[in-house]
Order: sequence, then structure tokens, then C-alpha cells
Amino acid sequence: MVITPELVKGLTIGLGVIGPALGLGLIGAAAVNSVGRNPEAQSKILTMALIMAGLVDAVMVFVLLIVFTTK
Repeated sequence: MVITPELVKGLTIGLGVIGPALGLGLIGAAAVNSVGRNPEAQSKILTMALIMAGLVDAVMVFVLLIVFTTK
């Protein structure tokens, strides 16, 4: 079996996106659970969830940046 750069890039993208996807799912689940328990704090919870989602997405962007800029 020959390991080509395309195969390595594909695996890197696949494995590099799993973490942020799980992170976004956990953030969303925790935000919905928190709002269900304390509806008055919805705006604070939503703000924090969006900030955390942005930070998690930044990891995915770095993975894609590394993959597409390497030869």
C-alpha cells in the first residue's frame, strides 16, 4: 500500500474535524441544558456558548490551514 500526500491530507482533515465537531455538540448540549434549568440567564448562556463555539471553530480552521498550506 502506497501512502500518498493526498491520503495523508484526507486523514488529517477527517481526524482534525472530529474534535471540533464533538466540541460544538457538547457546547450546544450544555447550553440547552443550562437554559432549561435557568431560563432567566439565557442571554448570558447564549453569549458564552457562541464565544466558546468560535474558539472551537478556530481549531478546525487551523487544521485546515495547516493541511492546505503544506505540500
